[in-house]
Amino acid sequence: MDFIEYINTWVKSELIQGKIMIAFGVLILVVFISIIKSQNEFLRGALIPLGLLIFILIGYGSYILYSRSAHAKESIALFQESKTDGIVKEETKHINDNKAGKLLMRIYPILAIVAIATLFFRFSAYYRGMAIGFALLFLSFYVIDNGFVSRSDAFLDFLKTYSY
Repeated sequence: MDFIEYINTWVKSELIQGKIMIAFGVLILVVFISIIKSQNEFLRGALIPLGLLIFILIGYGSYILYSRSAHAKESIALFQESKTDGIVKEETKHINDNKAGKLLMRIYPILAIVAIATLFFRFSAYYRGMAIGFALLFLSFYVIDNGFVSRSDAFLDFLKTYSY
């Protein structure tokens, strides 16, 4: 596969994840509004982490839709000018993204376990709801980053085998 074809395929998959994130964000927004209308103290405890999750899903999903296409155009233009520079820049970008993503993918499960562990304490229903909400938040972050990191790993593998 050619570099340009691969980067276009990578961008399409990133855009799909961005659209899925926005769709889930809207669905969780509906749940968020329903919880606000309810009088359930347990569910109201989950409002803060759910609000953060909505913000991340819709905000970061929108950022992905906006930035990835522009990044691909820039990378393709650089590749057409100088294949070596285009590949080096893309490789550097994915290596840096993977460092951050893989570190966070180790931290998120620990934070989720800590949130779940707080359920064993005798807190009120509000704080138990908050603990469940934060566990859901951190597990969601893990899934989101796992998608980005796995595609980035695949791109790095492609770059290692790509000959120009």
